[in-house]
Amino acid sequence: MDGGSQCHLILVGGGHAHVAVLKSLAMRRAPLLHVTLVSPHSYATYSGMVPGVLAGTYDLTAAQIDIRALAARAGAAFVADRVVRVDAAQRLLELGERPALSYDLVSFDIGSRPTAADRIDAEVPVVLVKPIERAVSGLASTLSTAAPAGGRRIIVVGAGPGGTEIAFALAAHLRREGSGSLTICDSSNAPVASRDAAASRAVQRAFAEHSITFRGNIDVTQVRRDGITLATGEELPADLVVWATGAAGPRLFEESGLPVDARGFLQVGDDLRCGAHPEIFAAGDCATLASHPDLPKAGVYAVRQGPVLTANLRTAAQTWATTTPSSLAGRGARGLGPASATPASKTRRTHLKRFRPQRHFLALLNTGDGRAIFSYRGLAFRGRWAWRLKDRIDRTFIQKYARPQLDPQAMMHGEMIPCGGCAAKVGADVLGRVLSKLNVATDERVQIGVREADDAAVFATPPGALAVATVDAFPPFMDDLYVVGQVAANNAASDLYAMGAAEGVAIAIVCLPRGDARQDEERLEQLLRGALLQLDKLGISLVGGHTIAGEQAIVGFSMHGWVEPDHVLRKSGARPGEVIVLGKPLGTGVILAAARAGVAAAEWTEAAIASMLRSNRRLMQLLREHGVRACTDVTGFGLAGHLDEMLRASGVGARLVRSAVPALPGARELLAAGWRSSFHASNQRTQSNDRLDPLWLDPQTSGGLLAAVPLDRIEPLREACARAGESLYKIGRFTERLGLDVA
Repeated sequence: MDGGSQCHLILVGGGHAHVAVLKSLAMRRAPLLHVTLVSPHSYATYSGMVPGVLAGTYDLTAAQIDIRALAARAGAAFVADRVVRVDAAQRLLELGERPALSYDLVSFDIGSRPTAADRIDAEVPVVLVKPIERAVSGLASTLSTAAPAGGRRIIVVGAGPGGTEIAFALAAHLRREGSGSLTICDSSNAPVASRDAAASRAVQRAFAEHSITFRGNIDVTQVRRDGITLATGEELPADLVVWATGAAGPRLFEESGLPVDARGFLQVGDDLRCGAHPEIFAAGDCATLASHPDLPKAGVYAVRQGPVLTANLRTAAQTWATTTPSSLAGRGARGLGPASATPASKTRRTHLKRFRPQRHFLALLNTGDGRAIFSYRGLAFRGRWAWRLKDRIDRTFIQKYARPQLDPQAMMHGEMIPCGGCAAKVGADVLGRVLSKLNVATDERVQIGVREADDAAVFATPPGALAVATVDAFPPFMDDLYVVGQVAANNAASDLYAMGAAEGVAIAIVCLPRGDARQDEERLEQLLRGALLQLDKLGISLVGGHTIAGEQAIVGFSMHGWVEPDHVLRKSGARPGEVIVLGKPLGTGVILAAARAGVAAAEWTEAAIASMLRSNRRLMQLLREHGVRACTDVTGFGLAGHLDEMLRASGVGARLVRSAVPALPGARELLAAGWRSSFHASNQRTQSNDRLDPLWLDPQTSGGLLAAVPLDRIEPLREACARAGESLYKIGRFTERLGLDVA
């Protein structure tokens, strides 16, 4: 969220080279770089260990790198999306689900796609080995089903090193099931033909030992629901087809008009930079070195490209900072003008490191039986020692990128910073351009709103209804402003729902760090598009807003809703004997704090985001329908603080059951390790009860509803929630005895 003129580097994809870049940045930050990682996956699956996963040797988590957490440690923003088009002239990346991102430098490490996939009939359930994340989940899902009578018939198309290892792994699965057949076929006359004759012979001997049938010199022309068809017209039946053919370049490059080779790979020089667009870099399987066009697509090259790519990106960023005039910093370089607006000629003369691929590399092929084939420079051996060597190499690689252990003495970085003062409005030109891009829905209740751009909004209040108004704002908890906008809208709307109001209008409040017009426009669009997405889901109209420039980003909404007089929910009104219910698990505060430091597992962060994006609207409606009168929502003061407000307003006490209070995945582990949100200590100071669970003091963002439910209505309410797919947790009882007791 830096508002200065840092060079914006976008890393697209979490391949082997990019994890090396992130690791380097985590160890030594580059002050001139603002980095964003764009990936549809929070984990990068190490392809070398996938056969071991399929064979049952490893759990999937042992073969994965948490790139979301790694990005946080590197100080990089993580955007969960995919790039669908590159506008090299404007230096823009168009994304699948959110607004485009501008870049000064961009690097691609997105792997490849299998060749000849057009031969697969539509809707045929074939497992493509690329992308590897989808292949692993697809195979796991298929193999978890009951095997047909007589065993599974599996065909693997493609007998390169990857297809061969997968065939061995699937054969191991068939042995565990006790029956089945496996055939692997290839257009070459021998498996792993890209290696050498010794490796091919070793593989064929292992095939024979494990009853794997190899069919060479054949061409698969069609994949049907019940098998495959060969060029000869022969049909081979199959229950599962795995498509492991050779590699082709991602369609992204060719469709974006970037220079590609005959197979669609982005062409780069030995410095891993695109000659026609020196601000574009690429590494791994998605790129082809112009000096080595026939270099095999092997992970070893991507791994060894990592240090070269890292050094060159650092150098390019330094060059960007020293050769880009201050008047252009973040302007033409960020996409307002063509790439030639920056001194690219100087960038081209910059000395960058060269990647020199080795002529020979060691290959270790897992045969799925506790052994591996060792292949190097015309020699091939098979044995358990080779498997142990492969296992050690693979585990060592993964361990390099493992998350830091949860340490009670660990210092927490990146905590939420208290709001600073605001200075000036965001420019009218910026605001106008952003509003023109937004598709604000028409609402018949709104007479004057965003479209009219008047001094204030005018909207009608339903006859007989009471007006409900609230405001809520906070600093972004992550660098993905699109998600922040969604959560901010949901969080503010929750105050309406806590009062029983079901509909309303919203006025945005946004403070942006001081930057150039392009940065302001991009950030504002990310925030507002995310917010509009959530508001549309809630049926709330955006009718206006106010934007200012300051030292720190702030986003929030003033919400205005309506409620029938007999439907108002209050913090007061809880009665002894009523059941205390909670709508969402706790833990967003500590998880977000740990996520910014890069120690929260990706699945913990994703679960917290999913919880924050879940609306309280439907649960509020169910509470009203079942006679609930006392309600609030759990936010910054934590469960203990907001429950205390209800107790004081109602003049009752409460008894909480510690084991019944739900926690988000990872929350208790982080709290036990000493991690705390920035506001945790303040919440703790307001409580005198030393028996409180630390989880109850954790400040929540977009937390759940907390309500008092009459005893005779709790079961009907729970049944209604189950039918509606809403979670509801019984966590205790209200009591006559004042204060908070813990069971």
